Amino acid sequence: MTTLRHRTDALAALLLAAAAAVSGCISHQETVRRDEDPLEIEFESQEASRIFFRAVEQRREDATPTESKTEFHVPVLLSHKVTTVYGPNRVRNQAVRRADANRNGTITEKEAQIFADSPR
Repeated sequence: MTTLRHRTDALAALLLAAAAAVSGCISHQETVRRDEDPLEIEFESQEASRIFFRAVEQRREDATPTESKTEFHVPVLLSHKVTTVYGPNRVRNQAVRRADANRNGTITEKEAQIFADSPR
């Protein structure tokens, strides 16, 4: 009887050790950096430039962090995380696209003021 019990205990310990060895987690974490080239834009005047860039800086300060995270987990087996970090030109380029209403490549003082007064 003792021999059978020792064999059962040894088999249980072996199975427990094997389960612990195979139940590892595959983990992957990645950070992706994305930046845009700044869009070419001209200003009708220095005042238009000043109004525009003041509004852009305000939006940059008010903006949520320019980072997004994606996570996928299968408990005990798999963990996958991707963090995307956007560069500083993203906010500026979005602002240029919104401010240059007629898409002619030049922001007028009136366009800059409308952009600055628009809701964020």
